[in-house]
Amino acid sequence: MEIAMSRWLLFSFFSLIVQAQDETNCGLPANSSFYNDLNTNIKYISDADYIKTGKSKSVASEFLTYKRPQWTLRSFPQEIRNCYNISAIKDTKYLIRAIFLYGNYDGLNKTPQFDLYLGNTRWTRVDDSYYTEMIHTPSTNKLQICLINVGQGTPFISSLEFRELPYLSYFTLYSLYLYGRYDMGSITNEQYRYPDDIYDRAWEAYNDDDYAKLSTSDSVDGDGSNRYQPAPIVMKTAATPKKGSKYLNFTWYSANDNDKFYAYMYFAELEKLQSNQFRGFNITHNGDYWDGPIIPQYLSTTKSYDFVSTIQPASTHQFSLFPIENSTLPPIMNALEIYVEMQISELESYNGDVDAIINVRSTYGIIKNWEGDPCVPRAYPWSGLSCSSDLVPRIISLNLSSSGLKGEISLYIFSLPMLQTLDLSNNSLTGEVPKFLSQLLYLKNVKLENNNLSGSLPPDLIKKKMNGSLTLSVDANPNLCTLESCTKMTPEQKKSNNNFIIPVVATVGGLLAFLIIVAFIYWIIKSNKKQQGKGVALPVDPGSFLEKRRQQFTNAEVVLMTNNFERILGKGGFWMVYYGVLDDSQVAVKMISPSAVQGYHQFQAEVTILMRVHHRNLTNLVGYMNDEGHLGLIYEYMAKGNLAEHLSEKSSSILSWEVRLRIAIDAAQGLEYLHHGCKPPVMSLGTVLMLIVQLTFV
Repeated sequence: MEIAMSRWLLFSFFSLIVQAQDETNCGLPANSSFYNDLNTNIKYISDADYIKTGKSKSVASEFLTYKRPQWTLRSFPQEIRNCYNISAIKDTKYLIRAIFLYGNYDGLNKTPQFDLYLGNTRWTRVDDSYYTEMIHTPSTNKLQICLINVGQGTPFISSLEFRELPYLSYFTLYSLYLYGRYDMGSITNEQYRYPDDIYDRAWEAYNDDDYAKLSTSDSVDGDGSNRYQPAPIVMKTAATPKKGSKYLNFTWYSANDNDKFYAYMYFAELEKLQSNQFRGFNITHNGDYWDGPIIPQYLSTTKSYDFVSTIQPASTHQFSLFPIENSTLPPIMNALEIYVEMQISELESYNGDVDAIINVRSTYGIIKNWEGDPCVPRAYPWSGLSCSSDLVPRIISLNLSSSGLKGEISLYIFSLPMLQTLDLSNNSLTGEVPKFLSQLLYLKNVKLENNNLSGSLPPDLIKKKMNGSLTLSVDANPNLCTLESCTKMTPEQKKSNNNFIIPVVATVGGLLAFLIIVAFIYWIIKSNKKQQGKGVALPVDPGSFLEKRRQQFTNAEVVLMTNNFERILGKGGFWMVYYGVLDDSQVAVKMISPSAVQGYHQFQAEVTILMRVHHRNLTNLVGYMNDEGHLGLIYEYMAKGNLAEHLSEKSSSILSWEVRLRIAIDAAQGLEYLHHGCKPPVMSLGTVLMLIVQLTFV
């Protein structure tokens, strides 16, 4: 007998399943209602929630004779890599099955070839309509399975399936790639899966001209005592040599001489032997003793397994089962599994880089196939990214040229500290060139040309360009003042500059007058305090929401609070403010870049100051976050805006002098409280300005 790799198998399950949950029919449109399989009553849903790329397709009409889950697939005509991201349970043993039924869905009548990756490891080359299986125990709570376009047709997939296996079954140091699983001596020539096999292993019927068949109608392994639990219906048949032969032989061939194989053989006596009958046999591999003697038990499974290491170059593996000396009956075999040992690399990118690049994706609404780990598989990172070859990969290059980007240069780019090359050219970016670009220590090449950037280049960035440590391209930004244009201005530019300076001076003058009024009122309040012997601090209600909730939060709590940072209220050079809800109350969450804070101790000192400020005219702090580099402050939400917004020239509201005077008085009272109502007084200029500018506008 020769065992060939028969890969053309038709299945009733086309799904993505973890822990016996609802199965996901790959390619089923997102708006489709669920349905239940007629044979298993298993519920099927669309896979649209598990992957954002690819297109739903249907097989050709002649394939609609197959069961319903086989009618659709997901095709990936765009990008080189497309990945499924799957939640799993760490240290749990899974049988992972990927199924591919081409079904001439594209009318080309040509089956494509592409690669399938598990983590950073190439699982197999898909070159025909077939299924492939892996027994794998993940070391983390997630798995990534990618389809890679190798230039020989469009990748597609019909299903991904996960079945949990007993931890002590198939016990090896590494993962196992299925070579074949066979129902020996089958009398039906059918394939058996769930519910016949409780772990949904697929058993393929196998017969050979040199074999005779044995079978029984009795139950085998009725007590389920064998932890491998091969399908009972498979164990009810067996192959044995035809009369005149004592040897039961089978052979398989290895494509790689260095492959290490695992063979799992299952035996159960199906005949009620007489007292003068006995069945026992040994097993050899390529002529060398492998196992035995094997003495099958009546209607009970005996398992034999070992690994076959091809130390010498060899591509043929021949097994022979032959009777031992006192055996009166020939050998039998009921079932056989053959696996190839595979070392799966579960490489993962640095978590901080992953968070940063996902935030960049969200900021700009990037619709590329940015799914899964950005740097894994190593050979196929996200399009536009390059990663280091470190043990933990880091993002070192980001190319978003001609990607339709709008808005300002994202602050999240600053959270990619190993970045060496940044290309944001040929987009519609606005705003100023951020200072943080000069603080990325490894950044050597920046391309910002052909955008709508404005303002001046940061001085430190100019210095790096001048000393040759940075290559900077900023051409074709009409409103950006580069080094040369700042020093040599045309008459038209000077006129334009004057048009800009005049309103700015007017605005600054108005603000200066406002501050003089505040200072005058503050002097009056201070004088009254000395006369009356008491301050004017107006503390918040001790029983208020704030007083109850002032605390430190974790990053996970802030993510939940802001619904994953869904709504942006405002942003600056080193911070962004998000809308949030905490205990049914509205809050504003200010996320701060680590570079904006001079270390952990200063941040804690600032928080300590803010946490003891209790005044109705000053911004009230709900809490703060300092969680593994994530820094943030949580304030009460000001539905009508803050003082800075209402005094801004962009504000559409016109303030009367009465309102302006009330603002000045309230600000002065807040300032007086900080200097005299707090013990010790708050004298930090940055903190004072922040609290005053954030004055609630009511």
